[in-house]
Amino acid sequence: MEEYFSAVQKMEQLVLFPSLLRGVFEEQDDTATADFGEKDLYEHFLQLKSIKLAVEGGQVPREKCKLPVTNKEEKKENRGDASLEELFYHHFTGLYHVLMTLTKKANALTRKYNDIIGEINQSDTVCPKQSSSKPN
Repeated sequence: MEEYFSAVQKMEQLVLFPSLLRGVFEEQDDTATADFGEKDLYEHFLQLKSIKLAVEGGQVPREKCKLPVTNKEEKKENRGDASLEELFYHHFTGLYHVLMTLTKKANALTRKYNDIIGEINQSDTVCPKQSSSKPN
């Protein structure tokens, strides 16, 4: 979990102009971003920040709070404390995998932002802005 928080914090500190990520899509050959889907990197930036805030605050969105319990889950709960531990590890493992995927997304987004900034800086170096100073 610390890796995720660290990756998102680094992303937040580095991405000073999130609007530069609008309309930018990650290449699909990167396995870390294979599930970015149809959203641009700006939308993913907002999603990663939102998830971080929710996890830090320990809040579950209201629509997720009242999910129906399946008969399989009810049976597991009725088996006692041993099954609670089993259920805990099942969900913990799932959470771990989700956080690892989100960490990879945050790192990939940060790399892409660095590339964009590097291209901007390089174009400024190649074509420096002309100063409009007039001789006196």
